[in-house]
Amino acid sequence: MNKIIDLYLFRQLSFSSIGITLALTAAIWLTQSLRFLDFIVNRGISTGTFIKFVLLLLPDLISIILPIGTLIGVLFVFNRLYIDSEWVVLKALGFSHLKIAIPAISFAMVVISFLYSVNLYFLPLSFQKFKDLEHSIRNNTAATIIQPGEFNTFKGITFYAKHRQSNGVLKGILIYDARNTQKEITIVAEQGMLVENPEGMHFILLNGNRQEYDAATGQPNLLSFNQYALDIANPTSESKDRERKPHEKFLNELLNPPGTETGSLGADKLKAEAHKRLLMPFTVLGFVLISLGLFQKGEYNRRGRVKRITMAVILCTIFEAAMLGLVHLSEKLPSLNIVAYIFCAIVCVSAFLFLIEKPLGRRLIVEEREN
Repeated sequence: MNKIIDLYLFRQLSFSSIGITLALTAAIWLTQSLRFLDFIVNRGISTGTFIKFVLLLLPDLISIILPIGTLIGVLFVFNRLYIDSEWVVLKALGFSHLKIAIPAISFAMVVISFLYSVNLYFLPLSFQKFKDLEHSIRNNTAATIIQPGEFNTFKGITFYAKHRQSNGVLKGILIYDARNTQKEITIVAEQGMLVENPEGMHFILLNGNRQEYDAATGQPNLLSFNQYALDIANPTSESKDRERKPHEKFLNELLNPPGTETGSLGADKLKAEAHKRLLMPFTVLGFVLISLGLFQKGEYNRRGRVKRITMAVILCTIFEAAMLGLVHLSEKLPSLNIVAYIFCAIVCVSAFLFLIEKPLGRRLIVEEREN
């Protein structure tokens, strides 16, 4: 019987928390995705690249939303237990506060384990790929260079294209190359396409003419062509040598950074990020214990426990804000890392003791009110 009830509560908590988390994640993910529509609408980025771009946001969103979804799921499930009188039945069967709370605590530990996998592996990996892709699009990707109907300057070259076709081909092209002030070049072409490869970025132009003005002689040189390749940029080491931010680094890189990186980023900032990843998953346990402790205290009321839900949300918000505040302040005061661990432990232990406390003389009061 106990196992059946535990499994029932665990399943209810799992379905509710995961469902709420997915709904919140989807809503926020879609909102965040709208910020990057410019890449596909105005900059010619392929749909596949756009999808990859926004999918890389998910680990960060999940790490933030899952604790909130778990809190809402626990409050929802236990409030329904009260409203449906299931809580009374469990108490009548001899279930203690701790016994009723065990499935929720077990689920919290599962969530913590999952968050560790996200924080320690998937989060830094996704941030690395996201930032590399963003850097590539903003700095080296051909699609960011030319906006149809506008004059665009890139590394000493001014581009103009009348419009861009759906396949990426540009029509009505004008190029002014002033990289070499002694030999300025003007190119007009019917159509062309920007191409990137390991050797660099090239503009393949079709059916046009190239005019080069030699400042030394003052004479122009005119060349008509059927196909012409303009070298725009050589591969740079900028993207390869791009300094990774703390959220892009794995745990071992944060705790033991190379000496060349500590100067620019700061060892304290890197360690603060490491402790944040190790510590923040345990806020889930604090959320669950706080909400359960408040829920299972006091008299029973079939109308639910709105006041206690509100109190649980407020306390969990304060707990989360305090944890984030300590973690961020530890970037300047490293000693606060230890304070954050102690504070988290005190909150969790206090909430657990409050949950299992059995005040003398307290009885269950059942209130039924007519609508």
